[in-house]
Amino acid sequence: MSGATSNIPSAKWQTCVSTMQCDFIDEPVSIMVKNDWTSHCTWYREFKDTSSGSQRRVKPDKRIKKKLELCRGPFCSHVEGYRDRLIEEERRAAS
Repeated sequence: MSGATSNIPSAKWQTCVSTMQCDFIDEPVSIMVKNDWTSHCTWYREFKDTSSGSQRRVKPDKRIKKKLELCRGPFCSHVEGYRDRLIEEERRAAS
């Protein structure tokens, strides 16, 4: 999960989600950004993330296993780019 950005005020909304085609894994993914600017990819959370000590929710099949190493994880440019775009929109709306 990309961490909260402390020098930017919280957003006026609770959560913002967008679905896009990830060109790294060639799958549709949802990117979630919370109002404290933490963000994550739902595909990563479902198939690859084991940092919280929890077991993966879905056992990956052959097709998914090939894509696991292609996934950029919490520092994916798609996740960070979407979060940064929302931050910029909030800054413009505030000024």
